[in-house]
Amino acid sequence: MIEFPLSLFQRIQEALWLLDQSDQVLAVTQLAKQIETNYRFSLKAILEISRGEGCALHSTKEECLNCSLPGKISPSGFPFVLIDCNGKQEEFWGSLQSDGKQRILQIQARPTISTETSFFDYLNNAREYERKKIAQDLHDGIAQSVYSLMLETRGLKWLSSDAQMEKLKGIDRHFSEVLTEIKEMASELRPMAIDAFGLVHALEQFVERTSEMTGFEINLLREGEEQTMNETTRITIYRIIQEAVNNAMKYSGENQMTVRLSFQTEDLLVEIKDQGIGFEGEHKEKGFGLANMKERAHSINSKLTIYARPNQGTCIKLHVPLKEEIK
Repeated sequence: MIEFPLSLFQRIQEALWLLDQSDQVLAVTQLAKQIETNYRFSLKAILEISRGEGCALHSTKEECLNCSLPGKISPSGFPFVLIDCNGKQEEFWGSLQSDGKQRILQIQARPTISTETSFFDYLNNAREYERKKIAQDLHDGIAQSVYSLMLETRGLKWLSSDAQMEKLKGIDRHFSEVLTEIKEMASELRPMAIDAFGLVHALEQFVERTSEMTGFEINLLREGEEQTMNETTRITIYRIIQEAVNNAMKYSGENQMTVRLSFQTEDLLVEIKDQGIGFEGEHKEKGFGLANMKERAHSINSKLTIYARPNQGTCIKLHVPLKEEIK
């Protein structure tokens, strides 16, 4: 499970309780506070329900399994009922996630598992996607290069002294290429320039590197002076732009795009635009990973809007409020 800064956790637009392993509350989101206020809420009772020790309607697990919420108890969550201030009962669905150190209790207003991607699904999918990408890059790139170097080194013993010296020069060049590849992968995982020199400089390096490797032309424009941003905000904006560029290269059908950053007194406006084939419909949006970009923007209290039409290109606009930035 990803560990969150408490201030970031509290901004998540879901009803969540962050707990330690002794069930002590570490942080609560705003929607969770609303549930505590508007209903006769007992965290202890909810956690007992999560362990299969009953429900809000019955005192035993056996009774609960045969109550008015049939077929909804599963490893993915549990049903229960809360009573509001007027005495009205309302059904809820809860789930509990744990990483051995901390736990997150999530409560939804409906007793069914949502078909939409949940907060936990997003985190898990994003983490698995990153792991898969790293594994693929290691296998296809660095692992193959190291194996090739190993074979070249073993073959030295069959060569004459002069041939060995010439071969060693080639191996040295190959080692330098592998080192460059490792540095590029490290930059993909965590661009060092973003901490040392800021967002704009890191984006300049990303644009230059991407253009050199792919031939894709990226026009990076900046208006105004770069404002101070914390680490979470910088890396999130970087990742959104990075994913938008990758999407354009894969799907736009064009070989150029524009990324514009407009720094204002209290806001940052980012516009990412191409003149490609565009798309239409929510299904395409999800398929292109744009829904994940919206989730990233939401995590830093920002708004991401997507404008696209078939054969009219795609424009992604990101509005980042800097005045109320998370400290």
